[in-house]
Amino acid sequence: MIIDAHTHRYANEVISDPECFAKKHKELHWLELVSPNDKKCLQGWVSEDQMIEDMEEDGVDKTVLLGWYWENPETCIMQNDWCANWLSQNPDKFIGFVSLHPNLKNPIEELKKRQDQGFMGMGECHPWLQGSSPMEDNWMECMQFASDRSWPVTYHVTEPVGHNYRGRTPTPFEDLLWLVRAFPELKIILAHAGGLFPFYELNPKIRPELENVYYDLAACPLLYDPVLYGKLIEVVGPGKILWGTDYPLRIFPKSQNKPDFATFRNFIEQQTQLTDSERNAIFGLNLLSLLPC
Repeated sequence: MIIDAHTHRYANEVISDPECFAKKHKELHWLELVSPNDKKCLQGWVSEDQMIEDMEEDGVDKTVLLGWYWENPETCIMQNDWCANWLSQNPDKFIGFVSLHPNLKNPIEELKKRQDQGFMGMGECHPWLQGSSPMEDNWMECMQFASDRSWPVTYHVTEPVGHNYRGRTPTPFEDLLWLVRAFPELKIILAHAGGLFPFYELNPKIRPELENVYYDLAACPLLYDPVLYGKLIEVVGPGKILWGTDYPLRIFPKSQNKPDFATFRNFIEQQTQLTDSERNAIFGLNLLSLLPC
């Protein structure tokens, strides 16, 4: 089974006029990412029908529909409503993750509601951008909810040292390690190769604490040298790596005229010498193993 562990979807009102939507709901950071004024945008906009068509064309069985780290709690609830609708229409195609905000008035009630609607995880999370941290009481309560229900939680992570780009906002590694230690049973997915966090697993004193930490590959072609994929397999093993595209982002802007799934999948195959078991794990079975029964 082929599963993309990191995709995004937006409602038609967003697709038709992203700038209007962002200004209306005061989501200016998101607008800066998807509609920059000073260079060509990498963001693709696709309908649900187009997304399913692309999945079928490229042999993708399911995708994780991640939420977004909206700046306002009301927008997170709106995103969850959209996703609940998509899940009800195509439950065999999509896996829903809850958009989370530290200032939700009743976060546990929101999570229970989404669990009843078929959601199976949380993310993409970025409490720092939302003016908080994983150590806040509301956030910790949500992480305990996820841990108790065997929900995976995806965090947006960026490298602490690197070039400046719009998506590179602070995600302190110290906070992530604190989170791992505070919730040792919590299944954590660090997006974008964890901002190179997985290389800390070379430290034998830290490695055992990271048993339940996994790394998705979303947008990595925009960030890192192609040798990354083989190195990750060497360092953490194929069982901790999740293929994710960040669809509908065009992560190969020089060759992708429109978003797709196959380009990145084929690229990884070209850069590595995966065995059948490694291929099956990275492209689907690892993600499947993280979902609640």
